[in-house]
Amino acid sequence: MVIAGVAIGTVAGRFLLPLVWSFGVRNSRSLRVMVPLFTAIALGTAGGLLGTTWDVVPVWALFVALVAVTTVDLFRYRIPNAIVFPVVLVLLALMTLISLLRHEPGAIGQAAAAAGLYGGILAILHSASRGSLGWGDVKLSLPLGLVIGWVGEGYGPSLVAALLAFGLASVLGAIMGLLVWGIRALGVELLPDPLADPDNPRPTVFPFAPSMAVAAAAIVLALPATS
Repeated sequence: MVIAGVAIGTVAGRFLLPLVWSFGVRNSRSLRVMVPLFTAIALGTAGGLLGTTWDVVPVWALFVALVAVTTVDLFRYRIPNAIVFPVVLVLLALMTLISLLRHEPGAIGQAAAAAGLYGGILAILHSASRGSLGWGDVKLSLPLGLVIGWVGEGYGPSLVAALLAFGLASVLGAIMGLLVWGIRALGVELLPDPLADPDNPRPTVFPFAPSMAVAAAAIVLALPATS
């Protein structure tokens, strides 16, 4: 499954390039290499750890979407609905079909519960922070929670895994925020916000989707090893 994942990831990564360009990301030689490379690595790793099982299909679908989302968020500071909502529908369709074929209809409820918990936590934080945590991050938590819940063994472990993904994303986000703040304090704009008002800059703004994606991927890939 490693070879299959690498092959599918390489092809999928090439198809992602026109998608990320359509959201205003500048076409560059480095991204033409990095996007297919990271997609291939992500899918190959998932294939190796999950093995020959239907569980890997939703994971692959999520990882492909995460490469696109994180690329757009890093360069455009936005999480496109045109990526997040379709992948939620694709994941629900795949999970429903696979759970019915395996005669395990409870698996889709388990996935939905994890997504609801993760999304609910971020929705509360979004309201409490008065928008400092973007609404796009809240929406992104839904496909992340779905796959975390899908891979987990039972409702309890799946909900705990969703909490761990949120905690790890928060830690990674804090580290990234400090790094961005420190670099900007030196007068270097490493990740300039393309949506910022030049007359009212927001120097502490930085994309959170990469931290969420890395944290969720780490939890999803770790779950098979602990089950």
